[in-house]
Amino acid sequence: MAKKQKTRPDWWILVAALSLLAVGVIMVFSSSQYVADYKFDDPYYFLKTQVAAAAIGLVCLFLAYFMPIRVTRVFTWPIALVVSGLLVFMALSSNIATIGGAERWLEVGGFRFQPSELCKLALPLVMAGLLSERRLEIRSFKRAYLPAISIIIFASALIVAQRDLSSAVVVAATGFIMMFCAGIRGIYLFGTTVLGFAAGAAAIIMEPYRLERMYSWLDPWSDPLDSGLQMVQSLLAFGNGGLSGVGLGAGGSKWYYLPYAYNDFIFSVLGEELGFIGALFVIMLFIVLLWRGLSAAAQAEDTFASLLALGLVSSIGVQTLINMGVVTGLLPVTGVTLPFISSGGTSLVVSLVAVGLLLNISRKEK
Repeated sequence: MAKKQKTRPDWWILVAALSLLAVGVIMVFSSSQYVADYKFDDPYYFLKTQVAAAAIGLVCLFLAYFMPIRVTRVFTWPIALVVSGLLVFMALSSNIATIGGAERWLEVGGFRFQPSELCKLALPLVMAGLLSERRLEIRSFKRAYLPAISIIIFASALIVAQRDLSSAVVVAATGFIMMFCAGIRGIYLFGTTVLGFAAGAAAIIMEPYRLERMYSWLDPWSDPLDSGLQMVQSLLAFGNGGLSGVGLGAGGSKWYYLPYAYNDFIFSVLGEELGFIGALFVIMLFIVLLWRGLSAAAQAEDTFASLLALGLVSSIGVQTLINMGVVTGLLPVTGVTLPFISSGGTSLVVSLVAVGLLLNISRKEK
């Protein structure tokens, strides 16, 4: 066995994450100040909540960094049970905050968070534990594939029950990538892909608003004031930005033209105000973060740490690709935030915890 040695963490992971965090805080304020002033009579409302979430997230990042991975592994199943309980409660309860047609928010004592976001941490932990424990039986249908796919289906089904298909896709894709890289047999993965697309199509057909989004994605200009509004305004914002943008804070799309400008479509505002150059800079930061995260996974001290890093990177990467695909018209409109950038406390805290774990894993290598 290769000798293990302690090393310094991969600082590029931290630099990329903190840079994205800084860009996010700036863009949240720029894209939300007018809406916040109108709704809450406070232009700094969303900025305050984002800074508070960032502070909590950074504390959690350092806790995740200093906690030994073996201790993290011990807490895998307790974390999974808590998150599963929250997802079951969300699926069964009728007293859930609903925004944009999806029931994602749980309010406790005036504090609102998304249990589905917690699943983006819990699933990589559980899958890494399962697949690493059964690495010698990884090609077995009964011992490896069946338990792994059952976990993915269980988590995804509970999230879909909250009418949150986009988060379910992120979770399912993360689990699939982990199974693929762990060595699950290709024939099983092929069957999973076919069934996954069939399930996704069924979920779209069963909800009229999802079908409407599909039609508007194919031709958003057919109804630019209703079903195609978000897509049309997003493309107009990018077009208005050009190469260098109209200037930070000077964008017009956030003046009630672009819905959810500070959340799902914040990248459109960034493209308008900072232009192609600013958007490319953010994309490069994500590439650095994902590249160094994959490097940490490849050089991790054991299989559990390697698969955990892979799952965390996959979750951030899939979510980023979906969000950017939506705002540029490559994918149908769906409610996926841009990690580190979009307004959203739960998403930001979860992303920073993932960075802390990646830094932790990168400290040791084979």
